[in-house]
Amino acid sequence: MPGHWEFFGQAEVELTAFAESPAFAGQAHHDASVALRPTLLAEWLDGNLAFKLTPFLRLDAADDRRTHFDVREAKLDYRTDNWAFTVGADFVFWGKTEAVHLVDIINSDDGVESLDLEDKLGQPMLRATRFSDFGAFSLYYLPYFRKPTFPGVDGRLRGQLPVDMGAVDFRNDGDEWAPSFALRWAHVIGDVDFGISGFYGTSRDAAFEPTNFTALGQPTALKPVYDTIAQVGFDGQYTSDATLWKLEAIGRQGQLDRNGEATNYVAITGGLEYTLFGVADSNADLGLILEGSWDSRGDAALTPFEEDAIYGMRLALNDESDTSVLLIGTTDVVSGGTSVRLEAERRVFGSWKAEVEAQVFVNPQRSDLEYDLRRDSFVRLKLSYFW
Repeated sequence: MPGHWEFFGQAEVELTAFAESPAFAGQAHHDASVALRPTLLAEWLDGNLAFKLTPFLRLDAADDRRTHFDVREAKLDYRTDNWAFTVGADFVFWGKTEAVHLVDIINSDDGVESLDLEDKLGQPMLRATRFSDFGAFSLYYLPYFRKPTFPGVDGRLRGQLPVDMGAVDFRNDGDEWAPSFALRWAHVIGDVDFGISGFYGTSRDAAFEPTNFTALGQPTALKPVYDTIAQVGFDGQYTSDATLWKLEAIGRQGQLDRNGEATNYVAITGGLEYTLFGVADSNADLGLILEGSWDSRGDAALTPFEEDAIYGMRLALNDESDTSVLLIGTTDVVSGGTSVRLEAERRVFGSWKAEVEAQVFVNPQRSDLEYDLRRDSFVRLKLSYFW
């Protein structure tokens, strides 16, 4: 029997309303869903050995692709004074900046969950970490590739052609069982917190090719295509009083671009967050965010952040209800296309939390990846119960 165990989790009801009618045939006008995320945690050896299981289930009324099940975590952790080992499915986040997470590459995107791609699929792995006075050194063996998810025909927040997830192509002559490898050195020196990472294996970013052609030769879907890449990355943060200076940069080899061509490229994002503490003699803190992003592939990049200005604010009331608001805007400095995103949350009724998520697309141009989302400005309401 474990020396300690817990069972906790989250149940959620979600409603989504779109400002305009759908741009493409088959898409739903609005959406509703429920989700369940329970967690079982068991510990032995005074907490040095732990097992954690976190399944995730969503049932969606509009998009059958969004009705899905995943195991976010199913892992065994063992830790000593100088070592930590993980076996099983886990979630790993790397990065420092607010809007663009260039170096974060271990987990695949759960693209049906949210447009900000903060939700990830559980990644099977073997991980070993060595702790020392010179930082933490981690090695990863990733034996299986989790294919990212994409909205279905009925789903909103997708391109003109839906993605056929059954037609996946691997350019490396492998399949989802082709292993990937990663390493990272993370350290803190004074006011500087940084990480240097490397990755080799199947890219988590898909390129797309037309597929499922009609008798007239017109494609009705897109096929995701993955290739083997190599990536080196740096993420760092410098704390100077009330200002956080942030930077992420990568160099990647072999990534397929929007034209389906394997390219080598570099990408950089960075900026600052300045916090005003105790605004108007209250307990509230207001963070002002200013960042920029650049991708050497330009319009051939698989990301909308190829040359963007990023700006926003983070408000934390520091009250008993943990009320917070995040407002982020991104503008393509070439096309002028703009996206504004709002995230707000507040704990209500003790174990309940209410959240609002909204995003508006302003004047996207045909060259922008977000052009197909021009009619998909939305407001999403969530009510979650925690136990």
